[in-house]
Amino acid sequence: MQKFHVKRNDQVVVIAGSQKGKSGKVLEVLAAKSRARVEGVGLIKRHLKKSQEHPQGTIAEREGSIHISNLMLQSVFDASKRKKPATA
Repeated sequence: MQKFHVKRNDQVVVIAGSQKGKSGKVLEVLAAKSRARVEGVGLIKRHLKKSQEHPQGTIAEREGSIHISNLMLQSVFDASKRKKPATA
């Protein structure tokens, strides 16, 4: 089994891709695909048909997966040069 630099419940920042700059907590790590689900990042829409829970049907949003290489721990990100200096 592979070992990754992030694990569940870590605070991470997305450093590459369309979600660059967003941060959140890792919900789960998908080891087989080298991907992770991050809270509030990479949301996808899922169309649900009518059911007892949703009598009208609905469009549900949930987190998609992001490749592990595009994630960095928040603590490492804050300590690195990547963090833009605060301008007064």
